[in-house]
Amino acid sequence: MALKTKLLLIILDGVPYRNWRRLMGNLEGWVQSGEARIWKMRSVLPSTSACCYASIHTGVAPQVHGILSNENRFRVEQPDIFSEVSRAGGKTGAVTHSYWSEFFRASPFDLVEDMEFDEPGGPITHGRFHTMTGYNARN
Repeated sequence: MALKTKLLLIILDGVPYRNWRRLMGNLEGWVQSGEARIWKMRSVLPSTSACCYASIHTGVAPQVHGILSNENRFRVEQPDIFSEVSRAGGKTGAVTHSYWSEFFRASPFDLVEDMEFDEPGGPITHGRFHTMTGYNARN
């Protein structure tokens, strides 16, 4: 049985709510036309990127899933949106930071093997990931 509903989750990390509503015209247009909805959420603590990403996708607090910092990365044990959609017969995709691959697919992230993949039976069916490895003041 194929899922009939599509979901596109857009997470704007580090963009204040007032700015995205003012500056992201395409997204705001989708909202005004009824093609998209907005959920304003209160952050989890700690409020670092990795903690928030894992909580958004599992629905549990960092103290439950265990991702407590950006450096603390592993495959979470709790059900997540990708595994649940796949289990229900749907297809998933992610174009995002490598944290998603590590949290919801496999850890550690391999720069060669995991950067881009297609796994019909995996929780993330299609993945395209970037990483901040090597990030510093020069780049």
